[in-house]
Order: sequence, then C-alpha cells, then structure tokens
Amino acid sequence: MSAAIRLWPRLWPAFVILVSLHGAPAAGPAPAPSAIEQVRIGVLAYRGEAHAMRRWSPTADYLSAAVPGYRFEIVPVDLDEMAAAIEEDRIHFTLTNPGNYVELETRFGVSRIATLQTREGRQTRVRYGAVIVARADDARIKTLADLRGKSFMAVSADAFGGFQMAWRELKSQGIDPFRDLKSLAFSGFPQDEIVAAVHSGRVDAATVRAETLARMVEAGRVQPASLRVLNPQSDQGTPFPVSTRLYPEWPFATLRTTARELATQVARALLSMPENHPAAKAAHSAGWTVPLDYSPVHALMEELKIGPYEALRGASLAAMAKRYAYWLAGAGTVLLSLLLISGYVSRTNHRLKETERNLRDKIRQHKRSQQALARYRDTLEEQVARRTDDLQATNLALEKSRVALRELVRITSAPELSHDEKLMRLLDTGRAYYGLPVGVLASLENDRQNVCRISGERRAVLQTGPISRQCAALLVARGGEPLDIPDLAASTLAETQCVERGWRSYLGAAVLVEGRVHCTLEFAGRGARAGVFSQWDHDLLKVMAQWIGDELERQVAWESEQQHRSELARVSRISTVGEMAASLAHELNQPLTGTINYSSGCLRLLRDGIMDRRKLMEGMERAVEGAKMAADIIRHIREFVQKGDARRSAVNLNSAVRNVTALVGVEARRHDVAIELDLADDLPLVEGSLIQLEQVILNFLRNGIDAMEGTKRGQRRLIVATRREGGSIRVTATDTGEGIPQAALARIFDAFYTTKTDGVGIGLSISRSIIESHRGHIAARTLEGGGAEFSFRLPVAEGT
Repeated sequence: MSAAIRLWPRLWPAFVILVSLHGAPAAGPAPAPSAIEQVRIGVLAYRGEAHAMRRWSPTADYLSAAVPGYRFEIVPVDLDEMAAAIEEDRIHFTLTNPGNYVELETRFGVSRIATLQTREGRQTRVRYGAVIVARADDARIKTLADLRGKSFMAVSADAFGGFQMAWRELKSQGIDPFRDLKSLAFSGFPQDEIVAAVHSGRVDAATVRAETLARMVEAGRVQPASLRVLNPQSDQGTPFPVSTRLYPEWPFATLRTTARELATQVARALLSMPENHPAAKAAHSAGWTVPLDYSPVHALMEELKIGPYEALRGASLAAMAKRYAYWLAGAGTVLLSLLLISGYVSRTNHRLKETERNLRDKIRQHKRSQQALARYRDTLEEQVARRTDDLQATNLALEKSRVALRELVRITSAPELSHDEKLMRLLDTGRAYYGLPVGVLASLENDRQNVCRISGERRAVLQTGPISRQCAALLVARGGEPLDIPDLAASTLAETQCVERGWRSYLGAAVLVEGRVHCTLEFAGRGARAGVFSQWDHDLLKVMAQWIGDELERQVAWESEQQHRSELARVSRISTVGEMAASLAHELNQPLTGTINYSSGCLRLLRDGIMDRRKLMEGMERAVEGAKMAADIIRHIREFVQKGDARRSAVNLNSAVRNVTALVGVEARRHDVAIELDLADDLPLVEGSLIQLEQVILNFLRNGIDAMEGTKRGQRRLIVATRREGGSIRVTATDTGEGIPQAALARIFDAFYTTKTDGVGIGLSISRSIIESHRGHIAARTLEGGGAEFSFRLPVAEGT
C-alpha cells in the first residue's frame, strides 16, 4: 500500500493525459482565445542554441498550427537558465532531460504530459543512455576501473545524460569521480566539444549522451574506430553503443501556472503527431507517447544522493540532530530546568561567600584593566600608523599586480603583434614590474642553456652568456616553481662566476611546453635585494611563464601546420603537372622540333659548301628562338613544382594569370577550350606567394576545362577576369559547362570531396587554405544561364 502511495505522484501525469484525451470529446473542444497568444517552450540546449532551434522549431510550428489561437516559440536555455526562466515566468512549458525534470518537478511542481519517442532505422525507442569513451589507441584504459587516476570530462555536475548516468556506473565500480579521478572537468554545452577533447588527447576519457556520439559519427566529424566505448551494454535494445543503463526519454512538461485547458490541447496535439511528420523528423524522433514512469531517474538520484534526495547525504548524527532539533531542544530544556532547580538549592548556600570573592576579583580586574588601557592608549596611535602603512603597501602591491596582469593580457591577446614581439613585450613588462635591469629567455637543449631573447642590458648578457647555469638547473628540478635569490653573494645556490660577472640578485621560473621544461625565464639585478618578492609577485611570474609556454606551443603548432600545408600544396602541384604531362610534352615538342630542323638545315648548307651568311644567320636565330622557348617552358614548370618560399612579396595577379594561362594553354587547345582574358589595367599589387597564387588559378582553370567535357565543341569558353573592388582584388574564372550541383556547393572546398570519378578532392581544399592564409576569401557559384564561376578576393598590398 505504501509503495502504491509513493508511486501515485509519478503515475498521476499519465492519468491526467489519458483522461484529457478520452474524456475531452464529451465536453467539446475548449474555446480558442480571441487573440493570438504567445506560448514559450523552454528547451535544454545540450548541443548549443543553434542546434536546439533547428531541432525543435518545427515542433513549435506544428503546435501553433494544431492549437488555434496560440503561437508557440522555442527558448533555448541551459540548466541554470531553465530554473531562472520558470521562477521569472518567462516560459509556459519545458522540454528537458529526465534528471532536470525530476528536480523541476520537486522544486516547481512541473508535470509531464508526454514523453519523446525516437526512431533509429525501424526501431522506435523511448529510453536512452550515455556513452563513456576513451581513445582507441590508449592501452591504459579498457574498463571503467581503469579510469581511476585519469582525467575525465563531462557537461556539468547537474547534466543527466552528460554526467549523472556515467556517475552511477562509476560508483558501481567503486570510483568516486570527485575524489578518485586525476581531474574532473565540466565544459558545458555543446557536448560535441567533449568528444573532440578525447579525440585530441586533452582528456583521457569523457561521457556524452549516446545519441550525440552517433550524430557526430553520422556527420563524419569523428571516426568510430578512433574511440573505445567503455562498459558496453549489449542487451539494452538500442542501436547506439551505450555504457550505462537506459532511462526514459525527455519529457514534455507543463508548469503549475500554465492553464489546464492549454496543457490538455498541447498534450492532445503532441500525442497525435504522426511519426513521419516533418516536425518529428527534424527532432530525430518518432513523435510522442504518454508520459512514462520516471522512477528509474528517481532511483539514480536516490543512489547518488542528488536532486530531491540530496538531503540523504546528511544521514548522520548531525543530520538527525538537525531534523529533530525541536524535539531535542524541548527535551534538553526540561532536563536543563531540572538541573537548574537542583543546582539552585546547592548554590544558594555558597552565594554570599562567592559574591564577596567575586567583588574582590572584579576590583582587581578593574585595576588591571585600567593599567592595560593606559598602556594600550600609549601604543594605539603607533599601531594604527603601522597598520595604515601596511595596508597602503598592500594596496599598492595589488594595484601594481593588477596593472601588470592587465598589460600581460593585452600583449598575449594582441593580434597585430608577431610571436617575437609578444615575447619581447612580455620580457619588458616583467623587467619593469620587478625593477630589475635585465630579463632573459633561454632555451634548454642537451643540458645546455642558449640565450634566445634579451630585454635590458643586452650587451652584458651577450658578452658573459647565460646569467647562471646552476640556477637554470635548479629551475628544471623545481618544475614550474619560481627561484628567488635576493643576494647571490650570500647564497650557495649559484656559481661564483655569476657574481663575478656582476649579478647580485636573481629571480627565475621554468617555462613548460607540453608538460616538459622547454626554456627558462630569468631576471637579474646588479644589486642585492633586502628580501624575497611577495607571493603575489611569484604568482605573477608563474602566470608569465605559463603564458610564454602557451605562446611557444601556439608558435610550434602554427609552424607545423604551415609546413604541412606547404608540403601538401607542393604534392598537389606535382600531381597537377603529372596530369598535364601529355600536353606539356606536346608543347615542348614543337619548339624542339623547330630547333632540330633549323640546325639540320644549317649543317646541310655547311656540308654542301654553301656559305650563304644570311640564310645561315636566319636558320641559327630560328633554332635559338625554339631552344629558348623550350627552356622557358621547362623553367616555368620547375618553378611551379619547387617547394616555394614561405616568405611573401608583392604579386601582380595579372602576371600570375598570364603565367598560368601559358602553362595550361596546350591542354585547353587539346580540349577545344578557348581561354579569354579580361584583365583590369593598372591593377594594384597584393602581398603573397606567387607560386601558391598561381596554383589556385591553375586549379580554377583545370576545373573549368574538366567541367566543359559535356559542352559542344565551339561553345567551350573559359573567361579569366581581374577587377579591383574597393580595397581588394577579385579574380574570377567562368566556364560554360553544366555548373555545380546544388548539393555539392556546400562541400565543394572540403578536403577529399570531389564530383569527378577519378578525382582526389584536394585541389580546391588546398586552394581555400592558400587564400585564407593570405587573409582572402574564396567562393564558387552556379550561373543562372549555365556554367560555373570560381573566384577569390585578396586585400590590396599596403602602400599601393
């Protein structure tokens, strides 16, 4: 009987819906409002606001059409905003995860009216789970028990599918995620970033809703073979890999303040939604069903002592005392009264004697107090002055730290500063903050310290070398902790040569890159200091060393990316020239054949003894012209396929177009394609790499030639134009082919995407990388009259 009483509140919403659906027709439909009324649905945006709007806006449109007189609107919120929106009466219905719903049910009295049902293939399901993943190549993690001492990432402590499901499974393995993991990070929404963090190795393992991982796999954003699913559940009846028990799907709930008639109409409309309705498809669902029993969610929260069951965490003597405080206070009062009455009788006999003794003690205490007050009055002014000086010094130190920290933030976030400029500015700021004449950044290679950057007394450091090799070794041993020596002469930590070179005080810290000591950040002074710097100063030094390490990591990553991009572009250029080999061979054959013929004719004249100077000169000149033409072609090909210089220079895009047109001219003639140039006069220069920009133009022209294979001969035209548009130069290549299919436009510049049967799909992807690295924009479109247009836009070089 008691179990049925506890279960009744959980079954009550389903009972109300059934009564509403079956009993409503007898009373007739509820009258619609006289004017359109706005109804807001608060939706938990667990993959970001944009995803929530795309997924649930069709459902709002469906309800607007199904419930006359109302216009429904989706309001994406996170877990904290959901409660705030209910408190402030900004929403009328909620659509959230089961864990959040149970808390809202307890806290605000919300009531579920429908449960989401989803379809995967031919299977309809009303329950879902979470997945716990690690990298597939991480041999350390194969089971949940292996997660002890590892780093872990989730959405938030309040996220049901994004943490609490996994928490329960970890707890069943004896792992407390808040105590037994190396680190527990909560990244918030969207959940896609959590999977990316595992994939990139920033965390060892993580948990997300199983559907989120499945959608990312479907979208090609992650390869399933790169991740390992921990604690896989094989008998859960779900097409997704899951690591947890299954729980009821998201409930659609009405607020206590929402009109009952409106809630009934909304419930009727949701339960009537066809499973193939566009709103259901957009929501990746199969419509809605009657509200399910959410007791599994209650069981989870009761086991974890969270949500409505958080009070169970205090099931201790202190909690019991708090719970029965009034009864205990009453019993204590009665007991105390009895003790007081009993004690009053015994104390009455001693009161007179104690009173006399107390009076004497008070007199003595009064005299001592007067003496202490006199002494305190004499020293009070001195103490106040000293305390005031201390507070002023503290405030000045705090203000100085705040100003320095703000300057460090400005330097590290300034996009106009180069890598070297940022490092020098950081050194200058640190040297000025600590009031020391020199700052040094030195790298560590094979136990040797090499000075990389110097701020301040540059000549002194260049003449004497690193400040102190012994101190640098100590920095490596201390990791990221600062080393502060106010007087090197009185310290045994530094070698004597350091003092002989004129340095008397030292402050330094190790700079960590990818968890290892990469270099040292050191400041030195000519005079000894009275004492060590404050803890705030040490903390600021550690922050500075950390930011320098981050900047070095970004620079290494950027240089690696640039090298990879350059190599890939060169491979693409070599591949392109290989594909054009037949045309280039034909192009070389003509001038070489002419050279051979003219040279042979001159030799014949000489053998026959005909010394006609004019004919011999004319023949040799023609032979030289042919040889030069062949040499120019070979030189252009060699320049095109060479590695290329990453340094930029002023580039004339008209010249780049002409160079590429000459290179691809033979292939165009072989395909009966007429290339027309429409180049603007007095075109300003752009700053960039000529070889890379010629590669982009060559990709445009070869794609245009390939696109006109199905066009009638005589109608194959390829127009290349250049124009100045404001502060930029625009280059376009227009063909008369069939155009680009609409479905391919969105992915035309993606890597390894191609519409050709024998294509690789890297040419246009590399072209986009090149143009974006030149601070430009690349685009493609299908023309209304047929054909396609590829274009890119680059900023005009400064000073032109």
